[in-house]
Amino acid sequence: MLFGDYEDDSDEAIFDTEAVVLWNISIRKVVVVVLPYWVHGTVLGFGVCPRTNDPKIVKILHDNSWDAQVFALNTGVWRSCNNLPRESVQFSDSDSQQQVVDGLVYWLATDKITMDGGLMSCNLIILFDMTSEEFREVKFTNSLAHVCELKLAMSKLRESLVVLERDVGPNGTVWGVWMMEDGDPKAFTKLFNVSVNTPHESIVMARGFRMTSEAIIEIMDDERGQLFGYDPCSKHISDLGIDGQELSFYVHSYEETLLLLDQQNLTVYNEV
Repeated sequence: MLFGDYEDDSDEAIFDTEAVVLWNISIRKVVVVVLPYWVHGTVLGFGVCPRTNDPKIVKILHDNSWDAQVFALNTGVWRSCNNLPRESVQFSDSDSQQQVVDGLVYWLATDKITMDGGLMSCNLIILFDMTSEEFREVKFTNSLAHVCELKLAMSKLRESLVVLERDVGPNGTVWGVWMMEDGDPKAFTKLFNVSVNTPHESIVMARGFRMTSEAIIEIMDDERGQLFGYDPCSKHISDLGIDGQELSFYVHSYEETLLLLDQQNLTVYNEV
């Protein structure tokens, strides 16, 4: 899924309209979905309904109150979502992208609650079910609930959701890897730590995982970033030969699919 501006050169042109591009690289087909009412702070989610195999986009805005709409490709229209999260819950400010597992879209979030006369922040997960088109809240039952939200990130390991917890050890940054147990969003087990001995001025970011459980990390120094593989058993790191501007890397899983096969290439859905 790509996001950007859409320009139509027809007589009824929509200029500088924000749109989502669904692009299946495997079959070289593209579908454009124009977004209704886009403002800064809007969050997008993309997934496929496991029951109908229908691609869906969810658009979420939380500005004093929650507002969400979902677009299903088989209907070609946007409709409002119900069962929204509580008003005190908001998306986390951490550097974390959505993760999709078995038709569920996950985001890190925080709940600002008042306790003993003060404001307390508690970490949790917001998920959107692509089948029922409903939101659910998942509360952490361990130490992850009260870690600073900026120290958390999410990824996937062998098609299971993992939460990454950043800490500082004697030799630099340490990332704790917590995996969801048997698809139960309330049960996370710590698998291992990603700990790399780096110069004091270097920064280590966990970016993702290979199917072998090897972590993909970014080591940043002097505004440049470089990707390495990290073996959790031997703790050995290997240079992947990829470097660039720091904080410019994103790692996601890839799976070949026939999604969009029944769609005409370059179809534009602009019923906003």
